[in-house]
Amino acid sequence: MVVLAAIDDSERASRVADEAAKLAAAFDDELHLVHVFNRSRLVDVLEVTLDDEDPAENYEVQQEADRIAAAATADVEYPAETVVRVGDPVTNVVEYAESVDARYIVIGGRKRTPTGKALFGSVTQKVMLNADRPVVNAPGQN
Repeated sequence: MVVLAAIDDSERASRVADEAAKLAAAFDDELHLVHVFNRSRLVDVLEVTLDDEDPAENYEVQQEADRIAAAATADVEYPAETVVRVGDPVTNVVEYAESVDARYIVIGGRKRTPTGKALFGSVTQKVMLNADRPVVNAPGQN
């Protein structure tokens, strides 16, 4: 089976990757690090337009995802596969987890005020509500 770590380009990603690696090692599962780019970031940051090309197949997109995964796993001693998706993070994480029959989805939420929770959607919260498998929230200070 697979343990899926949903990572972003933040300090939380290393916490998520570490927790996912521990679970993968405990069950002798594969570890997949999934990073979802939104289209505007691809254009703004990577200066990549993907009219007819599958974003996951683009060299620059894969290189950026590999950089993010390397930063997240700098202290992790467990082999991991980097997976790139483009679009809505919630949809992509949940669909990828289903496609590989992931044992767990590991994600890292951030602390928010009650007002912030009511006004703004949380990727972590939406993944927990939409996934059909266990979701582990790797808590932290962020």
